[in-house]
Amino acid sequence: MANIDSAFGFRPCRRLDGAAWTGGHTTRKMLNTAGALNRGDVVQQLASGYVQVAPAAIADHSALGVYVGCHYLAAALGYPIWSNYWPGAGAVGDVDVFIIDDPNVVFEVQAAAGPVAFADVGMTANPTVVASTTGFSKWSLATPAASATATFRVVQLGDPAPMVGNGYDHTSAFNIVQVAWNDHIFKQMVGV
Repeated sequence: MANIDSAFGFRPCRRLDGAAWTGGHTTRKMLNTAGALNRGDVVQQLASGYVQVAPAAIADHSALGVYVGCHYLAAALGYPIWSNYWPGAGAVGDVDVFIIDDPNVVFEVQAAAGPVAFADVGMTANPTVVASTTGFSKWSLATPAASATATFRVVQLGDPAPMVGNGYDHTSAFNIVQVAWNDHIFKQMVGV
């Protein structure tokens, strides 16, 4: 069955050491003017210490993690909001963002084209950035290649054992693969 192009961003599935992902995340600060974020988007750390949505190719070793939600004081409502979507404006003060920043977490992601083949395991790739207003990321993975500075490394094709359906046909485009961090802020010898 051919896969359907229905990107969902980066969703955690396990850890590189074989342990289960526990749902752990870190709270960081983002300026309330830093742009929209959807659950599953990649974020980067700025030199100021704040975070923001990352570009497709992060060349300065500042990839920090994957966004999973936020908390902010809504200016229009006057009370706090917890959400998986940050619309890019509407907060009083800074936004608290929840980020999966563990450099050993493995994520599932859909290929932007593909198919990503078994021979691509070990290759590196950057995310493909697609804007979304649904609250859930539409990011996917660009075609893998050999690059020391790419953000992610393909560690496995998507595992169809727990799930059967769209994305798990590895012979057609838009297949699901598992990736780990290749260029992550906590794996670097230099600062941001």
